[in-house]
Amino acid sequence: MIALALSVLISVYTLLPKIDKNTTALYLEEGVKTAGIILLVTGAGGALGAVLRDSGAGKQLAEQIAGLPISPILIPFIVSTLVRFIQGSGTVAMITAASISAPILAQIPGVNMLLAAQAATMGSLFFGYFNDSLFWVVNRMMGINDVKKQMIVWSVPTTIAWAIGGSLVIIANLIWGNDGSITDLIFPLGILALIMGYVQIQSKSYSR
Repeated sequence: MIALALSVLISVYTLLPKIDKNTTALYLEEGVKTAGIILLVTGAGGALGAVLRDSGAGKQLAEQIAGLPISPILIPFIVSTLVRFIQGSGTVAMITAASISAPILAQIPGVNMLLAAQAATMGSLFFGYFNDSLFWVVNRMMGINDVKKQMIVWSVPTTIAWAIGGSLVIIANLIWGNDGSITDLIFPLGILALIMGYVQIQSKSYSR
């Protein structure tokens, strides 16, 4: 924040000798309009992530998921996916998933903790949308205002990356991990199939 503030001040004092104050104010106003929503979403997402972590809701969520008949490697992956979808920040999602899943996974013998950490990381890529600050950065920089196009440009690719990354972690767990199952691939690949179906439907609607 300090670096950004200094950059703004330097920019203002650099521009003032060349353009008038009113034009400089217009440039600043335009910048606030573009960056304001990004800062607001980032702050709100971080606050919600802290609430999930400190209130114990995230831990209860992880315990509920751990009680499902799934492979241990899917616990951090699903937790990270849900946290990402709820509050938007990928960083908060992976940190929250890793911190609340680690104690549960530590009680399960033979779990590859490195792959579990990678699963938490891959889960944080899931479907970036309106509460994801990078969603706004990408779409604002590209000048995309239509909601459907925004989702196709950012939400769909992040979900594809989520599915591919999650599938690779699951495959790695089948080779080097423990208690893995080939059926674990159903979750990420099933979501990927739904997303690709959505993209095809949207592509047909735009081509008409």
